[in-house]
Amino acid sequence: MDLSKRMHPLMIPVSYIKSLKNTFFIFFILFIINLSNDAMWVKIGRILFIVYLVYALFSIILKWWKTTYTLKKDAVEIEEGVFTKKHHTIPYQRIQNVQSHTPFYLRMFQLTSLTLETGAESNDASFTFTALAIKEAQRMEDTLDQFKQQDAEKDCVRTESSEDLVNHEKRTIHFNPSKNDILKASVLSFSYLLLIPLLISVFQNINEVYDLTDFAEGTFDFLIHSWLLLTIVIMLVILAAVVFGLVRTYLQYGKYEIASDENRIYIRKGILNEQHFSIRKQNVQAVHIEQSLFKRILHLAEVKLISAGGVDFSGDEVNSLYPFLPTKRAITLIEELLPDFEMKTEMERLPKKSLIVRLCRIPWLWLIVTAILMIWKPEWWIISPILFVLTYTSRILDFYFTRFLIHDEFLQIRSGGFSLTTVITTREKIIEFDLSQSLLKKRLGLATITTTNRGKPIHVETLDDLSYDQAKGAFIWYTGRKPALDMEGDSYGEQ
Repeated sequence: MDLSKRMHPLMIPVSYIKSLKNTFFIFFILFIINLSNDAMWVKIGRILFIVYLVYALFSIILKWWKTTYTLKKDAVEIEEGVFTKKHHTIPYQRIQNVQSHTPFYLRMFQLTSLTLETGAESNDASFTFTALAIKEAQRMEDTLDQFKQQDAEKDCVRTESSEDLVNHEKRTIHFNPSKNDILKASVLSFSYLLLIPLLISVFQNINEVYDLTDFAEGTFDFLIHSWLLLTIVIMLVILAAVVFGLVRTYLQYGKYEIASDENRIYIRKGILNEQHFSIRKQNVQAVHIEQSLFKRILHLAEVKLISAGGVDFSGDEVNSLYPFLPTKRAITLIEELLPDFEMKTEMERLPKKSLIVRLCRIPWLWLIVTAILMIWKPEWWIISPILFVLTYTSRILDFYFTRFLIHDEFLQIRSGGFSLTTVITTREKIIEFDLSQSLLKKRLGLATITTTNRGKPIHVETLDDLSYDQAKGAFIWYTGRKPALDMEGDSYGEQ
């Protein structure tokens, strides 16, 4: 049994800097914009701001001192709270995912941030260790994996010696991006387009302190009168944007790695800021394959794992496999990582009557945009017919590409027009199945099915305009009822 431990002391500056990010705007107003302002409200504001900084520092120091954790035989116990004591017990059995985030400023000190995710819906569903030694974080993950193996193999007696910890060399590496993959990623991620708004934002921030308007106008007038210089500047900006996009993409995907062992899938990404994500295979609820229009043209796809208790870092979906996989490689990768999931290429089409329903739906977006144009911008009338054509083209393509298939324990749905989304799940992973019919669909013999899988947030997939027989067969498949059983629509569907 381990003794109680605290997080690394560098948790204090890391947490303090994070808290200061929320006060940067106030600092900018009080100490930069009003640098030479002697107004009373500015003086009082500065004093209150400094008082807050001191309070925040002592608060974080006390939080670090009062927060301890202990690795028990079957759970992590966490004590925290300055005035109000809180005791958390996270059983290893409930931990679904383990994620680590290692920004460059932590890596310099051999530290990382570790999150334990239970998959629950409460505020205490996860706990993050802001700063841990990498070896300590690894020991925590090994302890968890060792418990999982002991729980799965009760007839196998193991000790807590380092020789019995998980051997990470047994992991199989399935994918590392090549230089060509990085190049495709830099083009399709459009990172190079971020340089222009970034430069504009920097200019505006500087211009608020030092007036650069005259300098900018003079420079522009000088360049506009020299086509040679203007062309050189434009070429340099394009070159800088391309280099910026390549560097940014490389820093994000350069060390991307997808690996697995018998029980888990491991994803690693980032050069400066490393992120590690591991998920138990049995927690994967569904597989999402997404293809935007550009990805379809280049035969690329993104595979996402819908899992119970996924956590995102800074808006990046860590449970996404490499976003620019060749389509065929994406399919084989799913089979390698998740042998229990199977993808079929031949699927059932929607009945022709569903096209009628789709074309008859009121194009609300087109009507609203047209009304706005006619009232405020009638000279932009050309947008209305273009939007009309795109709307109905999308509906026709959506009908043509949408597919549906049930085979054995698997449900496979593909939908979309210009972009495609394919979802694969199993009967046991679906927690809710709904069949519904509107009055028009009932007369045409059509129906809509909706499936719900566990996830964070809950994952809902809807397929419109199936034939009633297809929808009824899917419902029978889900409930396990025999086809001979009389299943009237109003007995289980929303009419």
